[in-house]
Amino acid sequence: MKLILLMLVVVAHSVSAADYYVAITNHANTNESLPGGSYTITVTGTASGTDTLTVNFTISGTAVPGVHYQAFPQQIKIPVTDGNGSFTFPVIPVQNRIVEDYAEVLLSIQSATATSSASVDVDATPTTLRIYDDDWINTIISFTGSTNGTEGGPNATITASLSSDYIAGQVIWINANFGAGTTAGFTDIDGPTLRIDSGQHNVIADINVLDDKVKEDTELIYFEITNITGGDFELRYDATTYGPIYVFDNNDTIEPVRSANVFINYVGSPREASPQVDGYISLYSIPSGDEFLRQPITVKVRMEGNAIEGVDYLPLDSFVIPVSKYTDGTVTVLIHPIDDNIIEGNEYIHAILVSASTPTGDPITVYNNNPMATVPFYDDDFEKRSVGISAVTNGREGGPGASLTLSYPDSLVSAEDLYVNYHVIPAGTTATVDVDYIMPPLLIPAGLHSATLPINIIDDRKVESTEYLNLQIDGGYGDSTIYPVNSDSVAVITIEDNDSSYTRLCIPNVFTPNGDGRNDLFVIRGLENYPGSRLSVYNLLRGGALVYRSENYDNSWDGRGASPGLYSYILEVNESGRRKIYRGKLVIIK
Repeated sequence: MKLILLMLVVVAHSVSAADYYVAITNHANTNESLPGGSYTITVTGTASGTDTLTVNFTISGTAVPGVHYQAFPQQIKIPVTDGNGSFTFPVIPVQNRIVEDYAEVLLSIQSATATSSASVDVDATPTTLRIYDDDWINTIISFTGSTNGTEGGPNATITASLSSDYIAGQVIWINANFGAGTTAGFTDIDGPTLRIDSGQHNVIADINVLDDKVKEDTELIYFEITNITGGDFELRYDATTYGPIYVFDNNDTIEPVRSANVFINYVGSPREASPQVDGYISLYSIPSGDEFLRQPITVKVRMEGNAIEGVDYLPLDSFVIPVSKYTDGTVTVLIHPIDDNIIEGNEYIHAILVSASTPTGDPITVYNNNPMATVPFYDDDFEKRSVGISAVTNGREGGPGASLTLSYPDSLVSAEDLYVNYHVIPAGTTATVDVDYIMPPLLIPAGLHSATLPINIIDDRKVESTEYLNLQIDGGYGDSTIYPVNSDSVAVITIEDNDSSYTRLCIPNVFTPNGDGRNDLFVIRGLENYPGSRLSVYNLLRGGALVYRSENYDNSWDGRGASPGLYSYILEVNESGRRKIYRGKLVIIK
């Protein structure tokens, strides 16, 4: 929108009836350390031939001639040829030792006349040129003097000054805090207000001394500058502690009251391990009477929350805030966590101040209104929660029974009952639930690292080959969370038959030659009664390729030459004077 308005103005001037039009067409800002800025005044018109225009202008703004820049005439002459001419004149800055952001020169064309008496129109819009200051780079503010004070008068004073001979070109605020060693408090003094006004080199600020009528020692004041505000620049300051400034008592007779308030500043979160991190309780005391305490404060603390003292962390009783005569008292006490190897999730602790006292019985008030007094107690065992199969026992009809052992890692236990879900893997499973076995609920009771769960084998009085149960656990759940499984999540359980006679053949359809000492050989029970047998095994996944053959097979094949997968077998035996052939499928699991 601004651009459109400018274009409208230009168009208006271009159709002006005047012979000449005069305007400020350019300017350049400057800095005190630079050679200078400039203004450019341009003449445009329709007249032909040569002419001279006398241009008069006014000067205003915050910049002062002779202080911020060298004064220049307020009239210039511009030669014109065929209606056009321009003139650029400098604005030369002055190094003035005034600390400020910048000073502004506002130049406005007041009037213009032509030697030829041609008509002239001017643009009187002011144009601003800035002279930026660089004195703040070398200036430092510091405390340079003070006077002592007495209750009832006179007040104390403190002086803050710019360095060298610099003066403020705008208001400068100085922020300061009490320094170490200060014994005077807010009941003793008020102020000061530290403000260096424009045109001033320093400020002498009153420190109002309060007449409190309380008998007390001479008190001390120390100050430290903390920051400076004023302008866009950042003034440097001397942060050295200044003092002491003395505040004298005026023979008061009332004995001082020494009291304090005690607060919980912060409570830090403990962590059991990985890595173990101590928590902490930070307390602080603030004087509330006429003078600081002269005795340490013993604070009794009670810890609440679902984290248990003595189980999750070492017991706590009381803390001592040491004597702090001239400042607020503080103490930080560590909370040492106990690595209990119990999966229980993150708990919390809450610190409560029960009481506080000094040896001399000074009145102390405790406050429990800090929400940060409640913090988490991080349990690293919860991060390691998982369940796996740690042991398997095979079974046989008529005994012994089979079993499955479930465990947590690293001797952990859980604070809640863990129920484990599972599913039967069809591949490799030949046993049937409630026909060959009964599976109990898979449960690790709270407080135990593991549980061995019996699998009841059903004695069905039926002649059959050895059967297998291939199962996988899928994770578990408690009252508060779920538990993932670890890498030991699959088990193969063998169920042997006790009904077969050695005159019949029992050919297994699952074979697990994995070197664990169980079912590592392809054993056909009853084969010893059939001498001269011949066994052939074919890989169905590779087009029926022959992988093993044995004449007079003796139950000694350990799966060598065969990878896990699906196979078929042909067993040829002599039975009752003739050759009998047995065919079937075989699953090899390694």
